[in-house]
Amino acid sequence: MKLFGILITFLLSFSLLGQELNKTNLVTGYVKDAETHLPLQFVTVTLQDINSGELTGDVTDKEGKFELSVQDSKYYCIVESLSFQPFIIKVLSVNQDIEMGVIELEKNVENLDEIELIARSKLVDHEMTKKIYNASKDIANIGGNAITVLENTPTVKVDLQGNITIRGNPALVLVDGKPYAGQISNADILSLIPANSINKVEIISQSAKYDAEGSGAILNIILKKRTIEGYNGTVEGHLGIPDNDGLSAFVNYKTDKINMYSTVSFNHAVKIKDTEIEQIFLDENQEPTGNFDQIRSDYRQRNSFLINLGSDFYLDEKNTLTTSVLYTNANKNYDSELILNDYQPLNTLIKSSIRDVDDNTDEGFLEAYIRYATRFEKEGHQLSFDLKYDNSLADNETDILNTETFPGNGVSEQKYVKDESVDNFYLKADYTLPLKNDANFEAGIKTSFRNYDNDFASSNLNPSTNRFDLIPDFTSRIAYKETINAFYASYSKQLEKLSFSLGLRTEITNTEIEEKIIDSTFANDYTDLFPNALITYSFKEDNLLSIGYTKYIDRPSISQLNPFNSFTDERFILVGNPYLQPYYTNYFYLEYYHEFEKVTMNTALFYSNSTDRILNVLENTGNQTIDGFDIFRRIPINNGTLNYTGLEVEATYSPNNKLRLYGVLSPYYSQLSDTRDNAYDFDNWVWYGNFRLLYRINNTLRFNIDYTYQSAQKTAITELKAFQYANLNVAKDFWGGKSTLSFKVNDIFYTKKAQFSSLEANTITQRDFIFDTQYLLSFSYRFNKSNRRNSQNRAKDIDKNIFEIEDQLKQ
Repeated sequence: MKLFGILITFLLSFSLLGQELNKTNLVTGYVKDAETHLPLQFVTVTLQDINSGELTGDVTDKEGKFELSVQDSKYYCIVESLSFQPFIIKVLSVNQDIEMGVIELEKNVENLDEIELIARSKLVDHEMTKKIYNASKDIANIGGNAITVLENTPTVKVDLQGNITIRGNPALVLVDGKPYAGQISNADILSLIPANSINKVEIISQSAKYDAEGSGAILNIILKKRTIEGYNGTVEGHLGIPDNDGLSAFVNYKTDKINMYSTVSFNHAVKIKDTEIEQIFLDENQEPTGNFDQIRSDYRQRNSFLINLGSDFYLDEKNTLTTSVLYTNANKNYDSELILNDYQPLNTLIKSSIRDVDDNTDEGFLEAYIRYATRFEKEGHQLSFDLKYDNSLADNETDILNTETFPGNGVSEQKYVKDESVDNFYLKADYTLPLKNDANFEAGIKTSFRNYDNDFASSNLNPSTNRFDLIPDFTSRIAYKETINAFYASYSKQLEKLSFSLGLRTEITNTEIEEKIIDSTFANDYTDLFPNALITYSFKEDNLLSIGYTKYIDRPSISQLNPFNSFTDERFILVGNPYLQPYYTNYFYLEYYHEFEKVTMNTALFYSNSTDRILNVLENTGNQTIDGFDIFRRIPINNGTLNYTGLEVEATYSPNNKLRLYGVLSPYYSQLSDTRDNAYDFDNWVWYGNFRLLYRINNTLRFNIDYTYQSAQKTAITELKAFQYANLNVAKDFWGGKSTLSFKVNDIFYTKKAQFSSLEANTITQRDFIFDTQYLLSFSYRFNKSNRRNSQNRAKDIDKNIFEIEDQLKQ
């Protein structure tokens, strides 16, 4: 019996040993793009047994998942895909099931230039909460700047005054995730950033994480950074008619411990603007009593310089320190000549003069930024701190010479001097905590300060003393202080096909504006809550349906609060209103994205409602000019309700690798009601469309043409007539795609003419202006050097590494 028991034990042990020897283990994981964090399909994952050399492989599915079944052993692991840097583990010990988590692959910069030149490559990628415009792939941006890039960004509009909007709502513009420009207008300082330093633009749905001011959506301009070791860069020069001459360079160097990047840009630009203004004065019976004509020619010259230095310090695997310093300087010289004619009665010349305006401005902007981010053990669990300071200075001097040509030779001189200084400072902290079941929690705080000083003096030349005497009513000294403390929290969850996010932001605002000459101070304190929500449903085959809501605030600008008087002409005085309050907008949208084999479509319905908007109204002062005309003042007040409804249809058609057609059509309806005495009420339909064609003639030559149309825009007292224009780009690549020569014509047919008409204060005004057609020739050269060798040599390295590992194991 004892012997029988031993035999049974031996047989069982042998059977278990056999099972152990034949045991297999599952190695699973996910592969994503390190830049976009999207799943990567068709990625090859290979395990090679170091002892036997046997290969086991799999290809990732639509979710980026892979699954391999292997026996206990040591393996050489490689994860690779075209256009991405391979992920390699030289020795992977497998003796049980292994979950490798998420493997993120970084772009292979050596192949990036070739990818950018394929016509059928996507210009726009769609994600759950944002769209990504791949600006570096669009030849229309060559030789341009950040404003050029935004003008070419789908759904974004940059109007004739430089205002940046998305679907009728103002956009908050960020650069690498941080606010930009201080008090200087976005259009002004963004125009100093060369397009060749921009990688992409993210169009982000509003969330509690971002500032609530004027932001129906977020535009985040992402500057180029290298993702693999080595250095790369771009050097670009351009020449233009009228003058648009410049040179810029972008250089990036990366090691495993630090990533350093810099942009330097010089530019000399000239814009020539022609303006015609005609005013007809009416009596109480709406009969003409006289008219005023003005022909104006502006020669606008600007010389600018920009330098941006940044670095990412990888302190260890979980801690990163980011720093950057930006400095810009611009000198503007605007020379204008105005021919002014007064007729009274109609068509009887009573006075004629020539006005020469010499306007010189020096602007400087300095920004310093530091960010510390730490990641915890769990993926997505992180904490970051941001500190930013910027200062902008602007010194302006304007000399005006008026020469009366009829009836006499009277001469007068005026001088305006303005010194402007703005300091902005903010500190913020953001925390992200992944929860169970694909949920996420975010929270943060932000404190920002702004100090603004503006000294303005106007004076007339005294002929008897030959000195300039101050005009007290048109001289001011303004100091403005603003503090905003913000807190936010948001929760998001990803279900199988449905995802949603809910957020709430609180902002506590304290403002104070002081007019030092009249010794008056106006303070305003208020606290607001800003909720937002987003629900996204994912259908099969790249279909997304999104429903979103956000509330945002528009605070009055400093110029609107400033009680100081200024004037556009003798009959119209501009004055600010220190009692202005902010106004609020509720914004809703429904968006559907569908991707076919050769066509992608994005359709959106949107609606916004604003109450107590800031409205400029005209009031009779009761005074008259020496010519007997009534003098009016224009003042901003909180008044009126604006409803804005629109549809946007965007489509891209790529039938082959030579042709890409893109179009966006957006009709929208605006209605302003409940204004003072209903005098400013209006409703108006507007049609906007932009259409582009990119055709690749051969592997190195391609051209792009785009056409824009906008129908007339009307308010109660003004109308902007319909306009249309077309731009042309031709690009030729040399030296294996490392250099590009491009030629661009903006407004080919000289049709981008703004024609405004208005009827107010018994005056009909017609104002037309147009800029000269711009011709631009650009040449860019891209260089890069990597610490990696090509794929063929890399394959040899793989084999070599395997043999080295085998030798080590044998020892």
